[in-house]
Amino acid sequence: MLINKKTLIYSFLIFTLLIGFYFGENSSGGAKIDFGVLLPFIKNFSIDLSEGFEIYANNSSTLLHSPVFYILTSLLLKFFDEIIYVNIIYILISASLPYLLYQIIKQNYKIDNEYIFYLSLIIFFSPYFRSSSIWLLGDNLSLIFFSLSIIYFLKSCNSKDNISNFFLCLFFLILCSYIRYYYSIFSLYYFLIFFKYLNKKIFFYLLFFSFLLSVPALGYFYYIFQNYNFLGTLNNFGKINFYSNGLIILSIIFFYLIPIIYSEKSLIIRHLKNYKNYFLIISSILILFYMIDFFGLLKIIEFSPRGGGIFIKLFQYLNLSEKLFITILAFLSILVLDYLFQKNRFTNYFILITLILSLPLFTLYQKYLDPLIFLIIFGLIKSNVLNEIIHSRKIEIKFYLMYFFSFYIFSLIYYLRTF
Repeated sequence: MLINKKTLIYSFLIFTLLIGFYFGENSSGGAKIDFGVLLPFIKNFSIDLSEGFEIYANNSSTLLHSPVFYILTSLLLKFFDEIIYVNIIYILISASLPYLLYQIIKQNYKIDNEYIFYLSLIIFFSPYFRSSSIWLLGDNLSLIFFSLSIIYFLKSCNSKDNISNFFLCLFFLILCSYIRYYYSIFSLYYFLIFFKYLNKKIFFYLLFFSFLLSVPALGYFYYIFQNYNFLGTLNNFGKINFYSNGLIILSIIFFYLIPIIYSEKSLIIRHLKNYKNYFLIISSILILFYMIDFFGLLKIIEFSPRGGGIFIKLFQYLNLSEKLFITILAFLSILVLDYLFQKNRFTNYFILITLILSLPLFTLYQKYLDPLIFLIIFGLIKSNVLNEIIHSRKIEIKFYLMYFFSFYIFSLIYYLRTF
């Protein structure tokens, strides 16, 4: 029996993760360091859960993070005894994420062909997905649960009579949030949509169900607030500036929109002309905030010296004004997003705002949005434009894959030179 071509390609890409593990691939830069920091905590949890937690909670670098993933990993370590086996198992688990993206696109756009299969493979070229897989970080497991949450969200929207889909959607979102707290804010979007679809009785049951599953987390937060310096540790990470975060997030999103811009450039320009007054207001606000900050009237824009994404690093390398050019990219990102969001602006902008609010951190890394951005764009965003792009195959798949493969190779070389 001949092996299916798709199976062969997918298996080969999984094999590249194993090869990356063998050679210690570190294409995101910080993953290897994070693994070195977190491995002792995993070992402590595997020896004694209670004592391991005390050590974990008393460390300022880990207190703000959920210990759930590391406890789960410690159970595997206790069973297999060698961390290398845990690494391999996690790589194989992580390898399900591109398949889940394929299922998301299939559900959202009601299409199943080779085009969306190849489209879903972009995750294999994400430096952050690969590094999380290889260096045993919790990002991929949280993304797997978030993907399952989106799949059941789409199923619940397509089949409103099957109430179990609504519950499963929230169940996987809560599991995801136990690993990465910030995903919990996406429940606001889910409940906004569910409120429109469901009667009050079922909606109340969903709220109560979510509350019950969240009780252990609430108890955990109460415990660490009472017994550890959680707020003091949080303050040490710097003040939160949602405006600056919004600029950085929009600039990072712009990077992932470039293949769409390439195929839709003439229509985006037409969209700018059609809504020129709207974009004039947006640009005026961005310019005003930039000028207030530039002349020192008020410190509005403040970027962390670390992180910030590919464009921050590029502007630093070229010795260009980060604040000015990130502001310009933020405007361009809003322009392209509004082109995609038309017809469903309210819900789509609600998702964008939710994404920005979900990351109240002074230091933002691109890994927080990659490959999350693919799940959001192809799973949660409702866009007639994206629907047409996918159904008509307007983005040349070879260009799309080469674009992200080039980014992966660039990241790999960049961090080989700097570490």
